[in-house]
Amino acid sequence: MASADRYSRLVLWLKVSLPLAALAILSTLFFAAETLDPEAAIPYAEVDVAKILREQGATSPNFGGVTADGTQIALSADAIRPNDDGPNSWTAQLLNAQLDLPSGAQITIKSPEGVVDTNNRQAILQGGAVLESSTGYRVTTDRIVASFDTASVIAESEIVAVGPPGEVTAGGMTLNQMDSDPPNHHLVFQGGVRLVFTPGN
Repeated sequence: MASADRYSRLVLWLKVSLPLAALAILSTLFFAAETLDPEAAIPYAEVDVAKILREQGATSPNFGGVTADGTQIALSADAIRPNDDGPNSWTAQLLNAQLDLPSGAQITIKSPEGVVDTNNRQAILQGGAVLESSTGYRVTTDRIVASFDTASVIAESEIVAVGPPGEVTAGGMTLNQMDSDPPNHHLVFQGGVRLVFTPGN
C-alpha cells in the first residue's frame, strides 16, 4: 500500500510540475525575444521602374506578312525593345529584312541596328545598312527605309552599289513596284549617279 501511495503522489506531482515547467520555458522565450521596432524601415532595393519598362523586350523576334502585290516580307532581329517614340515603335539590334518579290527576285537588307515602326508599317535599318539582291547588286549606305505596305525600299543618303555593270555611286536609291502585270520592281539610282564601268560585264 505504501508503494502505491508513493506512485500516486509522484504522478500527481508530475501532473502539476510539468505544465508549470512548460509555462516557465515559454515565458523565458518571450522575454528573451528581440523587441521589434515598428518604425524601422524594411530594407529594399532601389529599382528604376521606368528603366525596366524601357528595357523590356524580346530576343530573336520574327515578323512576317504579305503585301497586296504578293511580296512576302520577313523581319528578324537579335533583340528588340520598346523605345521612347511611342508604344508602336521598337528599337532592334542586328535587324534583317527579306523581300521575296512576285517576280522571283529576292532582296535582303541587314543593319547593326534599326527601328520597327508598326504604326507606319515600316522598318528603318540604320548604322550601316547593306542591301543585296538576287540579281547581283550589293548596296551599302547609312540608312534604308523599307515599307511593309508597298514593299518599297528608300535610301536617301549616299550609296555605293556593286553590280553587273560595275560600281555605282549615287545620292540615293529607291526600289519601287512598277505598274506592270505581273507586278515587277525596279531598283533606281538617283542624285548624281556615277558609274564606273567594268569591262566584260
